[in-house]
Amino acid sequence: MIVEQAFFHLPEILHGSGYNRQEYEAGIVGALSLAILQVLNGRNAANPISYLQLEKLYRAKGLYSGALAPRYLRADMYIETHRLKVGNKRLAQYGWRHSNWLEAKFLRGQSNNGAKHAGNKTVHVASFLADLLRLSILVPEDSAQSCNGRFFLHVYDSDPKWYLTFGNRTWMKALCRPGQQRIKLKNLDSEPPTVTKHLGIFPGLEVDLELTNFVIEPLGAGNPPSYWMYLTRIDGIKAQLGAHEFIADKDRVITLSSSTALAELSRFVSESIHIKPASPDSLPAIADDESCDVDSSEVGDEMTGNASEQAPRVDRPPSTSI
Repeated sequence: MIVEQAFFHLPEILHGSGYNRQEYEAGIVGALSLAILQVLNGRNAANPISYLQLEKLYRAKGLYSGALAPRYLRADMYIETHRLKVGNKRLAQYGWRHSNWLEAKFLRGQSNNGAKHAGNKTVHVASFLADLLRLSILVPEDSAQSCNGRFFLHVYDSDPKWYLTFGNRTWMKALCRPGQQRIKLKNLDSEPPTVTKHLGIFPGLEVDLELTNFVIEPLGAGNPPSYWMYLTRIDGIKAQLGAHEFIADKDRVITLSSSTALAELSRFVSESIHIKPASPDSLPAIADDESCDVDSSEVGDEMTGNASEQAPRVDRPPSTSI
């Protein structure tokens, strides 16, 4: 719930007097980082900067079980809140998670403040699908109950209709509607070449998602830039590829068709998704010292779960990604 609270600080961060205007995609991640720090400071969290990590690898050293080669796939932001010692099973019913993964998209500068459509809408389709697949399938889970929150932040400098190609893609429309939504991502290999060349091809993969959208829209747009802001929280996942099935339901319960189902799904997505690979030489020295284990003796009926495969810190982004 830290991310949701911070989201509603974004209008102030983006428009407040004395704040620097954000012009780049990394700027929206930075703006949310500032908002999260405001929330943590309000809780008197000790050393709040240590709760945040940008460009976090989904797997340590980019290694996916069974994959042919490392893939350095990273989340835009990772927020670890164990040390707040707030979460428990009752609070989890409202979306509280200890380990939070976030991808972000900042679409701006192409619609002339809502006077024309962006010229690369299919690229946006591919990048949105890539982020949703990564959040759904690549986040490490190795416990019977998940401790992971998954968020997709998408911000536009005009109405999203100027940037997104809805058409028959009901899933894309659902991302921009407030409240609880349900979407299905399937037949991705039948997307047009303008999408698949940026996304990759995923024959047979089907992903059902239960979402909650938080929405901030301007009352008027007479003083540009004005921003349409959406935070999509993934509450439930069902991913299937042939006999391999992975379910993470709204109660955090993990169900697998076999002990290797999520590993197989993760391998398939990591190998199929299109990004520019990075050289291992571009990565700094790392240590596998992170976990989302909670000492139940300290935190009563705290939510439990671990993620021993969570990736190490990366100080320099190894590559650019869609």
